[in-house]
Amino acid sequence: MARIRAVLFDIDGTLLDTREAWITAFDAGLAAVHRIAMPGSVAAQWIGTPIEVIYAERCGLSGERLASAVQEFQRVEAESVRDGMHPYPRVREALAELGGWKLAAVTNKRRDTAVEALRVAGLLSFFALVLGGDSVARKKPSPEPIVRAAESLGVQPSECAVVGDTDNDVRAAKDAGAKSIGVTWGYGRRASLEAAGVDHLVETPDALPPLVRALTPSTAA
Repeated sequence: MARIRAVLFDIDGTLLDTREAWITAFDAGLAAVHRIAMPGSVAAQWIGTPIEVIYAERCGLSGERLASAVQEFQRVEAESVRDGMHPYPRVREALAELGGWKLAAVTNKRRDTAVEALRVAGLLSFFALVLGGDSVARKKPSPEPIVRAAESLGVQPSECAVVGDTDNDVRAAKDAGAKSIGVTWGYGRRASLEAAGVDHLVETPDALPPLVRALTPSTAA
């Protein structure tokens, strides 16, 4: 088993509770194109899936209307960073305990929004890399963000543990050859994580550092 040298974190539902901000942005995106397919409170079950996929596959948008809805979603989401996104309890402490590993945030959000959200939450300094959905050609569940993050950190995907709350995170990790750690405090369901083949599950942020240490030989961090 390759030793873990880097830990890659999802943001929404893993590091930050962004549900209310996401719902507001989702509703604004549909309103911008006069399409009320479903309320954001219903669509929130798919947080973690690329927004363009949700709008296209669940709301029937395409072409210019799809592009306009996505643009408005991203604009409103970016504006809500200060008031609508908060770190989960004990996340900061868990990150502090992982100082011996290279840490990255890998998200489907726009990178500038992700950076600002982490900065406002007081978490940005923990990360050597923030990789957004606009940093790659294909977002999670594609393995491309995981592979790109590993390359940027100077490690192999097999030396990475991917921490996330949805099956998209698990699928991206598995297809990249990384270990997957599912968290149960976010928006994904335990059953979905297990169905996707998650390697490990943790119930609280405090359980994460001991797990990472257990996956890493004592000669490492």
